[in-house]
Amino acid sequence: MKNPRYFIDSLILGLIFMGLSLIVALAEPLQTKKRDHLTEKEDELVREFQEIDKRIEIYIKAADRRLLVLAKPTATQGKKEEGNWGPLPTGTKLELIQDYKRILEEAEDKLDDLLNRDSKPPGLEKALNKFKEAATRQIPQLRALASQITEKSEQRALAEAIEEAETVTKASSN
Repeated sequence: MKNPRYFIDSLILGLIFMGLSLIVALAEPLQTKKRDHLTEKEDELVREFQEIDKRIEIYIKAADRRLLVLAKPTATQGKKEEGNWGPLPTGTKLELIQDYKRILEEAEDKLDDLLNRDSKPPGLEKALNKFKEAATRQIPQLRALASQITEKSEQRALAEAIEEAETVTKASSN
């Protein structure tokens, strides 16, 4: 018969290994969970409004809200504004910059989807013009953030956000 101490040691090591494996397996999904780039209320408004020009207005406002919080982290809003849009977005500088870029990308995707379904959808020109005007207005705001950003990951995200906004300004419905 083998040494009982060897058996107990093996059992303990096996349990420790299984426990660590379980911890890693459970922790991994928590780390890879993707952050929502829209607040709950903004997402609700996007789903509520099906007309493209109204949806684009919501995306523009959502992007503006990120820029507001980035420029002034202590920003507040009035009760009416909070009632209409929900609380201001929260997150790190990096998260808010990435959220801004993903909002633009989602709006672009909605415009592309609509254009692929219909060659001359109603409200497209109006929506596209609003989107381009907003991006043109937001680019200087994004560039002004550069002096506040020191982390390399934030600088890279800001450069990507500016590039995305510049892409929007060049968009056409053709």
